[in-house]
Amino acid sequence: MRRRTLTLAPVLVAVAALALAGCAQDFGHGPEGRVTEKTKDGKKFYLVVDPTKEGKEEKFRVSKYDYHDCNRGSKYPKCIDD
Repeated sequence: MRRRTLTLAPVLVAVAALALAGCAQDFGHGPEGRVTEKTKDGKKFYLVVDPTKEGKEEKFRVSKYDYHDCNRGSKYPKCIDD
């Protein structure tokens, strides 16, 4: 019985690592600029950034962690790197 447990342990570790890797979301980076707004649509999170300070805002999807790390008025992408 102990031998079967030792053989099964590496398989369980590999399955757990793959499951956690699948949870990470990478939406890429948006433009650099000031965060002017944060919006949420169900389980989708968005930041609105004004890259030029001329009112040409751009909305893009981010992970929930980036959404919570960046507040209105903060500089993107510095807010996700801090």
